Amino acid sequence: FSPIRMQQIAQLDLSPTWAFGVRWSPSGKTLAYAGHSSMIYFVDDVEGSPAAQNLALRDLPLRDILFVSEKMAIGVGFDCNPLIFAADETGLWSFVRYLDERKVTPSTSKASQLSEALGKLYGQSRQGSSSDTVEPSKPRGGAHENCITCIVPLRKGSESIVKRFSTSG
Repeated sequence: FSPIRMQQIAQLDLSPTWAFGVRWSPSGKTLAYAGHSSMIYFVDDVEGSPAAQNLALRDLPLRDILFVSEKMAIGVGFDCNPLIFAADETGLWSFVRYLDERKVTPSTSKASQLSEALGKLYGQSRQGSSSDTVEPSKPRGGAHENCITCIVPLRKGSESIVKRFSTSG
């Protein structure tokens, strides 16, 4: 029997937020995590002089992150739609797009968008939520109706690049 010796690599005091979905890139050079304050953090050179970059999300917080390659990550969470992030050649991370692009009708008011976002946050569907009527839930255009809490890679054999993944929530 050989006990595993654990040691702290670094302490990152980057923000006063709860951290979710902490993940390493495939090479182990970049650490990413999501905060409950609708931020995603990418930290390079963790063992040396950590260089941190944070991105403020315009929508609801993420719960989990998956690196699909060294320069691309997918975040999932309360928006019920995976977000794609990519790093450019200089290592600067940015939001690329939602995986399941949904078309928003121009007639949708800001109030109804806020109401829908709050409903997503609390796991409620706007359709069929009234106790007076029972009507079937209408699809929102994506695979999920509620918060996505987990994203895992699906690999065949010893593939190094993630080409498929599974989400749940």
